[in-house]
Amino acid sequence: MRGSGMRVVELALEHEKALADFLADFERAGETHIPAYFADDAWSHAQIVEEFARQSRGEGLPEGWVPGTTFFLFDGDAIVGVANLRHWLNENLLAFGGHVGYSVRPSARNRGYATALLGEVKKLAKARGIDRLRVTCSAENLSSARVIEKSGGTLDDQAFVEAAGGHVRRYWIDSA
Repeated sequence: MRGSGMRVVELALEHEKALADFLADFERAGETHIPAYFADDAWSHAQIVEEFARQSRGEGLPEGWVPGTTFFLFDGDAIVGVANLRHWLNENLLAFGGHVGYSVRPSARNRGYATALLGEVKKLAKARGIDRLRVTCSAENLSSARVIEKSGGTLDDQAFVEAAGGHVRRYWIDSA
């Protein structure tokens, strides 16, 4: 990754302040949905940590979900991004969502964090035995398309996906 203070980790109890600051950044920007972040607003920080661990183990998943591990990109003490690595694909994820969802906090965008985060997730996927990653984005999200392509993504197709509410670009990326 870019700087020596950058690292990708699973959320832990000691990250409470960093997570609160990360979430507040989206709120300040008026963004109510954070891709790759699957926590309930009513959960305490300890519950979030436990639920992410359960999701990774595949325990108590909602109908249609597959196990997925949520990782956070830190730069120093600040969380700058989040990614969810789905351990396998079902039919819905093959169409939209793929193996990887990611997001960078609004105040840290356009600084290379998404590319760094996706690069690290590729390594984590390879360690899990996932050789090819399906990554999707809205057809209008040209920033995300550039990140995916810069990370080695090859456009498979572009299709209308009703669940996504529009056209989606679908890529394959060989894991690192």
